[in-house]
Amino acid sequence: MNHPILLAQISPITNPVITNIAQRTPDEAPVVFAKFFAALVGLLLTGATLFALIQLFIGALQWIASSGDKTALENARERIIQAIVGLVITFAVWSIYLIILQFLGISPIGTGGSFNIVIPSLL
Repeated sequence: MNHPILLAQISPITNPVITNIAQRTPDEAPVVFAKFFAALVGLLLTGATLFALIQLFIGALQWIASSGDKTALENARERIIQAIVGLVITFAVWSIYLIILQFLGISPIGTGGSFNIVIPSLL
């Protein structure tokens, strides 16, 4: 019943940002930086969104559990309002981030990953 696992059949775990580091050249540094920065921004935005949604859910549970108590109801209401404001701020920051990328001529990583900074001109 025991089947030995052959180590040659297990594929190695690779880092999606830096693969084949021995074959990298300094010219590829902007691409690696762009991938890292995009992943960091995506992680932070995802974390902020999940945190705000969890706070919204907790506020809703507090509202249900308040059973008419004015202070508990007010605390739940404040938590829900702050969670909604947090979601609005999170999506506003994401929109501003995309506008800045568009303004500088940096394409997001999902669309090719180029990191060409174009200085805007008024002409």
